[in-house]
Amino acid sequence: MNLRRNIFWLLDFFKGNSLKKTYHFTIAILEAKDRRWVKTENAKKLDELLSHATQTTQYYKDKAFKTLEDFPVVDKNMIRNHYDEFFSDKYDKKDCKLVATSGSTGSPFRLYQNKEKVRKIQSDNLYFSAKSNFKLGQYLVFIRIWPKSLSTKLKLNFWIKNFKPWNILNLSDAAIAKLITELNQKNKTISFLGYPTALEKICNYIAALGENPIRFKTQSIITISEALKPTTKAQVEQYFGVTPLSRYSNNETGIIAQQIEGNTNKFRINDSSYVIEILNLNEDTVVPFGQPGRIVLTDLYNKATLLIRYDTGDIGCMDLDENGIPYFTEISGRKIDQLYNTKGDLISSHLSLRVLDYGSFKQYQLVQKSKKEYHFNFNTDAPVAEAKLIADYKTYFGDDAIIKINYVDEVPLLASGKRREVVNEFYL
Repeated sequence: MNLRRNIFWLLDFFKGNSLKKTYHFTIAILEAKDRRWVKTENAKKLDELLSHATQTTQYYKDKAFKTLEDFPVVDKNMIRNHYDEFFSDKYDKKDCKLVATSGSTGSPFRLYQNKEKVRKIQSDNLYFSAKSNFKLGQYLVFIRIWPKSLSTKLKLNFWIKNFKPWNILNLSDAAIAKLITELNQKNKTISFLGYPTALEKICNYIAALGENPIRFKTQSIITISEALKPTTKAQVEQYFGVTPLSRYSNNETGIIAQQIEGNTNKFRINDSSYVIEILNLNEDTVVPFGQPGRIVLTDLYNKATLLIRYDTGDIGCMDLDENGIPYFTEISGRKIDQLYNTKGDLISSHLSLRVLDYGSFKQYQLVQKSKKEYHFNFNTDAPVAEAKLIADYKTYFGDDAIIKINYVDEVPLLASGKRREVVNEFYL
């Protein structure tokens, strides 16, 4: 572990310590006792970003915007429909990182990140991971959706980072038993990063055994993408011996907030990277502290594809502590409905992401209509490999599953203004 960490920082040294400088600045902002200094530094970054936007992007060019509030609120659809207009002419796309996400709202989305933004994401990861007691280079089990077959390049990357990828679609009792046995045989502490539903399945497996088979020492657990249930949190503490922390992040921006203490539900907002606004559900006005509204962020570091007053599609409540540090008291809209197979067993709702293997979609949605009936709603102009999709998904749902494919002009919005990628109309 120490060797990997030393090599990591040595490589950064040969690059001029660019990451270390960004990391130290991130720590300084997030742990500053002088909040006036933080406001001054962020105001400088914001002014620089807004000036950059009006000078280098077609969407904002020559607009007479003076303050952040002058800028319009945008969302994924707006950026998607004006894709090149949000890209700065100061950058070459081939020098930027292309980030693609399926989108929790069921709408695929892509954007570019400049090198400074990529470094800031790395720095944020280092900071917030350390708050969960994770140490750089430590063995990490990363549970999420992974390709059916990993490329040689990806395998090498995992080995270098000391990651073990584990597919959330591979969480049968036999697979869980195999994972625990493998980890028990390793003479090292283990950390976990993954969906709460995966941890829930592992804990349910252990509970059914009647005894805890875990012999390895767990260092850190961070959950992503879904709400962490209090019951799951308690089970994880019981079986793994550590308190899991929940992280609020997305692919297009990085870590927005994270719990940094196990005994509170507060999410420390990452104001070293973003300006966060909570806006009224029906109009673009700021709501008072402690009241729910739309989480809208301005990314201070992405100057390639600009995200200024970007509506994340999520709902939250923000407040300030006694030192003026911002935090979320509540984040909603990120919990994806649960899916069950035809036998009534819980299966991962994240398998909806597999639809991207069968076509190109503007929007998509998976709906469980009854115990054995499932509907795929597609908004697309391209052909879909229907027969293959149905055959493959029956391996997840069951051979007796009734799968119907519907073509729609629009996946309907919720009252919150957000679309759900997965809906369960049966197990309510």
